[in-house]
Amino acid sequence: MVKIEFGIREKVILIPGLIALGIFLFSLVFFINELGIVGNSFIIAMFIAVIPYFIYKYSRYAWMKSVERQFPNFIRDLADSKRSGMTLESAIEMAARTNYGKLTPEIKTMSNKLSWGVPFMRVLEIFERQVKSSAAITEVLGIIKEAYKSGGNVVATLDSAAKNMNMLKEAEEERRGVTSQHVMITYAIFFIFLVIVIMIIYILVPMMATSGIGQAEPTTEGMDFGGFKTPCPAETNMIFPCGLFFMTCEMLGVNPGGMSCYYVSLFFYVLVIQGICSGLIAGQLGENSVVAGVRHSIIMTSIALFTIIFFSRMGLFPG
Repeated sequence: MVKIEFGIREKVILIPGLIALGIFLFSLVFFINELGIVGNSFIIAMFIAVIPYFIYKYSRYAWMKSVERQFPNFIRDLADSKRSGMTLESAIEMAARTNYGKLTPEIKTMSNKLSWGVPFMRVLEIFERQVKSSAAITEVLGIIKEAYKSGGNVVATLDSAAKNMNMLKEAEEERRGVTSQHVMITYAIFFIFLVIVIMIIYILVPMMATSGIGQAEPTTEGMDFGGFKTPCPAETNMIFPCGLFFMTCEMLGVNPGGMSCYYVSLFFYVLVIQGICSGLIAGQLGENSVVAGVRHSIIMTSIALFTIIFFSRMGLFPG
């Protein structure tokens, strides 16, 4: 019988996914005729299913960055211990007594394995699997293994590796300082776009309408508000986008037959897409990692969602 083991990553995906599915199915069973409730349940379910995994990914990314910051200090201490005549095994056991932040538990694990008689190369391979997402650490570990096997000048190799990693770290910090302003610009562009969307729905749409506002006449081409038309007819079999837009209006509390329904729904999805993409770009610009942009995406998308929902629930959008 095959035994299935679930790690932290699998649990982070499975448990929130099952909870989200349960919430959505509950809304479908008991509120099938309430599209607003079903729609809001779907949004809540999506947040529950997606956000924990992204938080897990970002926490792994932050942990790896912390390990990378401390790894040069660890390598330099190994070089000092080796220079004093200690073996690499004894140097790691000595380093396990020093505080290296997030790296400390991994060093203690390495030291414990060595004390149990695990070969040094095997210990490095196990540690390499733990930090495989870091190209810099993986490359340094490869150099250390080659120097250990060949019997070369291990001290010089360790000193050079630590120096190179420090140089890379300084270059990364400098780059982050330069690109931080671009991250702020990305946020500024998103908020400007959000304000423009609100102004279009709140001011421009009523201005384009004539005296027929609120008295919609369904036509084959769309809803006619006294000369101001929207592309979606009142009754349509088109699931995408018109059917989706009408369902979104009910979800947001906007009159599906009202003048602003089409535009509220359209810009609602545009803002969500804008928030996700802008956040990922901000992460790539600021920290050279799309995963780091997940937190920016969550922030921007949440702001967009709550802003649109607030305006619609407060009745600030024209009917």
